[in-house]
Amino acid sequence: MSGGTNARPAEEVHNFLGRPGPRRSRRTLADHLQPPRPRPVVTTPAPPAPPPAARVAPPAPARVAAPAPVVAVGQARASERRVVLDDERPTATIPAAERASGTLRITLRWERQVTAAGLHRSTDVHLGCLWETRDRHAGALQSLGDLLAAPGFGARQVLRLGPRSEQDGEEVLADAAHLSLMRRMVLYVYAVGPNPPDYRRLAPHLTLARRGGGTLQMWAGEPPPGARTCVIASVHDVGGDLVVRREDEFLPGTARDVALAYGFDDLDWNSEGTVPRPS
Repeated sequence: MSGGTNARPAEEVHNFLGRPGPRRSRRTLADHLQPPRPRPVVTTPAPPAPPPAARVAPPAPARVAAPAPVVAVGQARASERRVVLDDERPTATIPAAERASGTLRITLRWERQVTAAGLHRSTDVHLGCLWETRDRHAGALQSLGDLLAAPGFGARQVLRLGPRSEQDGEEVLADAAHLSLMRRMVLYVYAVGPNPPDYRRLAPHLTLARRGGGTLQMWAGEPPPGARTCVIASVHDVGGDLVVRREDEFLPGTARDVALAYGFDDLDWNSEGTVPRPS
């Protein structure tokens, strides 16, 4: 956030994230924006010094490659500029200056599946997005129901859903120049068919490509029994900055249950709860 980690986020976002939810406990966005807790440092006593050895001519020192730097989960390697959001560090902030132009790409990928014969097998795992604008219009972006672009008019769509493939995944493309129209987005994984995705085998994860070349990544965790839909992340406009938060929340129902859990109460859904009706 542009005002520092101790600044209070926008009131409406703070109030929303403070609502109780299936897994959100009592933490709010303000809590998540604090620096991550330092990991405890474990020190071991030095071994006793060995007895002095006889003097011999030392051999020529061998060239030893420097060890690769150890990077904790949730921190970026200098070479990769990649940040993994996890339980210890669930949020990251994209400053307003970084979202002034271009396209923000949020890509869902998963482990490709193969048959016993070694052939690639098709999967039923898809990316959906609930969105809400500043003027409180809301809707969904998903291939089920052909909800492929919104909000906007004609070619001026803020959000678009890209084509899906087993090799490249599925992605939401956001027009960064007009993201100021958006208040928040909630990104979820779902299946079109009656059976839920096999989350353990598929290991779905989101990658958000930043304009400067870095990435944010977040993975779906361990699913509970009966989990059908997984909310992986949410994105919030807070004072012009974008706050990305890993949710990792599994729900037994459909996209309608995601909408109810995250405060999209005004959407009207079909009888199956999979596609919102036009408002």
